[in-house]
Parts: sequence; structure tokens; C-alpha cells
Amino acid sequence: MNKLNAKGVKILKIGHLVFAMMWIVGVMAMAIISLLKSQSGDELYATYHISRIIDNSLVIPGAMSTVITAIIYGIFTNWGFFKHKWIIVKWIVSIIVILVGTFYFSPLLDNCLEVADTKRNLALTDPTVLHDSFITTIGAFCQACILLFLIAISVIKPWKTKKLK
Repeated sequence: MNKLNAKGVKILKIGHLVFAMMWIVGVMAMAIISLLKSQSGDELYATYHISRIIDNSLVIPGAMSTVITAIIYGIFTNWGFFKHKWIIVKWIVSIIVILVGTFYFSPLLDNCLEVADTKRNLALTDPTVLHDSFITTIGAFCQACILLFLIAISVIKPWKTKKLK
């Protein structure tokens, strides 16, 4: 299969970095927003609604586009998918973060949003909302740290295979 030329790789890298930034900025924004203390049910609903908008407009498209550009990297450049341990780690961790976010944290956020919409002020003391909100806050900060770790290993490129002389 043909590989990208130097200009193509640079364009791919720019896209990959922009999409990764969308993903991490979105997750960090959700983490910060989750720390807001709502004074009313309307504020609580607005907070969850803003988090849902950030998730839908930054986190999900950023994560999916990062994966797509990573697949393009693997196919059309010399980096490959399994050539380096740090790339394998990035793939495994990224997929886990996406799956946990999609199938665990996102439903919790949706539940909080729905309860806040229907109960308003009562949602401020609803045990399920309090629990789910706590879990999503911890999850957002954990995901932000994990994404920062992925950025670090992208720059440092640890666990390189040593070439024998």
C-alpha cells in the first residue's frame, strides 16, 4: 500500500493533534463544570445540559476523529499499529477510555440530566443524582489524566525497542 508523502504526513499530524485537543479539552471542560455547585434545579439542569453539549460537540467527535486519524497513521505511514510498544499502549488505553466513557459515564450523565429536568430542585438532593454526579466527576478527572498520559507517551515515546549493533 502506498505511504503518505512528507506533506501528507504533516497534514495528517495536524488533524490528529487538533482532534486530540478537541477530545482532551472537552473532557477537561466537563471535569471543571462538574465541580460547579448548583444553587437551584435549573442551574443543575443547565450544568448537565452544558456537559452533554460538550460531550456531543467536542469529546465524541474528537475521540472518534482521533481514532480515525490514528488508523490512517497506521495504514499510510511507517508507524504501523504494532511496531512500537508505546503505540500499542496508546491504542489499548484509548479504546478503553472511549468504551468506558460511552457505556458507563455517558449513561450516568444522561440519567442526571433526565432527573434534573424532571425533578428540578428535588434533583439537588436526589441520591441517584448525587451518586452519579460524583462518579462522573471522578471519571472526568481520571479520563483527563489518562489523556494527558497519552499525550506524554506520544511525545516521549517510551518502551522503544533497542536496536542491536
